[in-house]
Amino acid sequence: MDLSNLDYQQLVELRAQVDVELVRRKEQEKARILSQLQSAAAASGFTVAELLGEVSGGKKGAKKPVKAQYANPADPSQTWTGRGRKPQWVHDVLANGATLDSIRI
Repeated sequence: MDLSNLDYQQLVELRAQVDVELVRRKEQEKARILSQLQSAAAASGFTVAELLGEVSGGKKGAKKPVKAQYANPADPSQTWTGRGRKPQWVHDVLANGATLDSIRI
């Protein structure tokens, strides 16, 4: 394709059309490959998620949610897992003489 005969505006329009077509084709290709993967996995009695280690629905290596270990006695909807920075309500409870064991769920 000889682009030297196109003016600037024609090149801009062509570029926009190419970008749209690239996105469309990429999605088409992804769908085709996914279909092939699903067929190959099913033929062996697996799902693609099982093969990729996503049985729980998450990404491989993704952290699973941690269950809350502590609850605010003044507002039980406020909880803390015991990991990371202590919420202010935990500091307040401890400052009032309570222990972490006393607010354990």
